[in-house]
Amino acid sequence: MKIYIIIPVSLSLLSLSACSQNAVQKQNSSVKTTQHIGGPCEGCEAIYESAIPLEQLNETDTLPDFTEPGPKIAISGIIYQADGKTPAAGVVLYVYHTNQKGIYPSKGDEKGWAKRHGYIRGWVKTDNNGFYQFFTLRPAPYPEQNAMEHIHVTVKEPGKNEYWLSEYMFDDDPLLTASKRNLNQHRGGNGIIKLVPQANGILHGTRHITLGLNVPDYPYAGLPKIKSGLAIGANCPAFDPVHLSGADRGKTVCPMCKYGYGQGVMVWFNHANLDQLSEFAKKLEQEMEKRGEKKFRVFLVYMNPLYKQHSSNGEEILGRKIRKWCDEQGLKRVAMVWVPSPTDAETCGLYKINPDAKNTVFIYKKRTIVDKLVNIAYNEETVNAILQKIDSPTL
Repeated sequence: MKIYIIIPVSLSLLSLSACSQNAVQKQNSSVKTTQHIGGPCEGCEAIYESAIPLEQLNETDTLPDFTEPGPKIAISGIIYQADGKTPAAGVVLYVYHTNQKGIYPSKGDEKGWAKRHGYIRGWVKTDNNGFYQFFTLRPAPYPEQNAMEHIHVTVKEPGKNEYWLSEYMFDDDPLLTASKRNLNQHRGGNGIIKLVPQANGILHGTRHITLGLNVPDYPYAGLPKIKSGLAIGANCPAFDPVHLSGADRGKTVCPMCKYGYGQGVMVWFNHANLDQLSEFAKKLEQEMEKRGEKKFRVFLVYMNPLYKQHSSNGEEILGRKIRKWCDEQGLKRVAMVWVPSPTDAETCGLYKINPDAKNTVFIYKKRTIVDKLVNIAYNEETVNAILQKIDSPTL
C-alpha cells in the first residue's frame, strides 16, 4: 500500500486553561471500556492527557520537537484488526520519546504523566483506512546507558482499555544488538523500522500494526494468515526443552529424539495467557488417554514472550506458574515444555517459527512433518482436524 507523507507547513501552539484541560482529560478517560487486556501498563493512562478530545484527534500529528535542530523523521503506517487485513478506524496512538540529549525534557509546568514522559509526545487517531502518521525528531539514546533509541507507544482501540505495544526502534541503531532484537516481544508486530531519506530531507519509516498480536488476554476473533514453521515433509530437528508436565516432568528431554518414532502434534504457542488453551489442552489429554501414548503424543511448546532472559529467577517463577496451571487442567499425559523465547535460535530458530504468529502447529509421523497449521483457534473443530490427519492412512 502506498503511504503518502503530508509535510506540515505551519505549526501552532494550543494553550488551554487548567480548568478546560482537566475537563478534556475527564472526557477522554470516560471512554467506555468493556474488556481489560494487555497486562500491567504503568503510565498508559497518559493516553487520556491529550489536550484535544480523543474523538476529535486527526490521523496526523507533529510533536513539539519537530522545529528544533536534529534529524527529522516521519513515521506512518496502517493499523489492522486482529485478522491482519481489515483496517482499524478510530484507534488512538500515544507516543513519546527522549530529546537530542537522551532525556525526557520538561518545561517546568507539566501535569500528570508529562512530568515523567516530558513534553515530546503526541496523539493520533486512525482514519477510515486505518492510516496514521506523526512527525518528530529521531530520539537520542539515554546518556551513559547501553539502551537503544526508541519511541514509546500506547494504543487505545474502541471497547478496550489502553495497552502498550513494542517500541518503535531503528534498524540502523548500533545499540540495537542481536540479543536486544531477540528480546523484542512483537506486541502489535515488529517495531523495528528502516528510515528512508526523502527528497524533502525527512527520513521516513513505515510500521504497520496488528491489534492484539502477542498481547496477553486479547480476544481473537480472527488471526492474520502468515507463514511460520518448517515445510511439510521436513524432518523435525532435535531440541532440548524443559518438561513441565507429562511423562518427563522436571526433566530436559528432546521430544523427537525420545518419541519421534511415533506420531503426534507439537503446538508452539506465543502468548502469555495459558487459559486460552484450557479446553483445547483438556481435549488433547482425553485423546491421549483414549488412544494410548504410543499412538498419539501431544507437546505444547510454550514460547514465553514476557519473561526476560536476564531475570535471575524468571525461569523458576515461570516453571512454578506453568506446573500449577498444568495440574489445574489435569494434564498428566500432555507434555507442556518450555523454550526461552519466540526468537531463540536453538529451538524456535530450528523450526523456523515466526515470532509474529500466535501459534504454529506441526503434525508429525515418524519424525516427519505431515501437516502444518498457523494461527489456529483453540477449539474442538481444530482438535478434530488434527485427529483426522493423525488417522489418515495416506500420511
